[in-house]
Amino acid sequence: MRHKVLGAALALVLAGCAATGDGVRTAWPGVPADRVERIRALGPVIDAASFAIYADMVDAPPYDDVTVTANVAFGPDPLQKLDVYTLNAAPAGERRPVLLFVHGGGFVGGSKAGNGYYPQNVTAWAARNGYVGVNMDYRLAPAAKWPAGRDDIAAAIAWVRANIAQHGGDPDTVVLWGHSAGASHVADYVSHTGLQRAEAASVKGAILLSPAYPPPPGNVTHPYYGDDRSLQEQSLAIDRLGATRVPLLLAYAQHDPQPYVDFARAVESELCTAWSRRNCPRMVYLPDHNHLSEGASVGSVDESLSGPVLQWLRGL
Repeated sequence: MRHKVLGAALALVLAGCAATGDGVRTAWPGVPADRVERIRALGPVIDAASFAIYADMVDAPPYDDVTVTANVAFGPDPLQKLDVYTLNAAPAGERRPVLLFVHGGGFVGGSKAGNGYYPQNVTAWAARNGYVGVNMDYRLAPAAKWPAGRDDIAAAIAWVRANIAQHGGDPDTVVLWGHSAGASHVADYVSHTGLQRAEAASVKGAILLSPAYPPPPGNVTHPYYGDDRSLQEQSLAIDRLGATRVPLLLAYAQHDPQPYVDFARAVESELCTAWSRRNCPRMVYLPDHNHLSEGASVGSVDESLSGPVLQWLRGL
């Protein structure tokens, strides 16, 4: 394994970044002090320059300790491909739970190949922490509209159920993790329960990293959801999430664009009140992070996201 370790002089910020619905907070090593200002300077925009901030802190593929089986088809479309990440040192015969990652990209872009090291760092981190990682592509808007993304997640889960044992994975234990538009696709999958089939029995949890639904949707036709306001409206999306029985973790960043912050706060306000009997997610607030640095940090000395996520995963 190629470890990239910062010098001992590098200060770490201890950030209170795991907040649950019952108000419990846990401190984790946060954004290194010399990176905080670089992230703040970018502001609440989605800027690929964020990836450079963590590039020297996270391993990029290929990995010495993790094998990647790439571009496995789970459907007939050229974009219906996935990669499987397995730890070389995993004990023979072990059946590890599966973490299935769904990339962002505004519904119209992005890929599992990512930007040099992200989002591959997430599934490599999963492999190093007791999981089999699966990183998927999916059909993109505007060519592919609702419910294509949701359907592609279902097809990828079905592939996992049928094939992951060959890679040391447990076909009956799958956790979904989506970022940005990918988080919305994951939210749609777990909350539109009427569209689920047998594959849903494997899903034991879902991580939503900076999803957003407009409050209320504007008059512009969405490239993926089209003109159907019921698919986009914030309050309806929250109601659906509150009704699902799948355990949820929802994380968002201090420097996320405002719609992402607003959605996360609305979820917590509506689902995590003392009198609510609905499904309250584990809420994780990420000080000093932005929309891209949050996921880019996974696998580095910054555990502000990976720490609470791993704790939550182990508690499922």
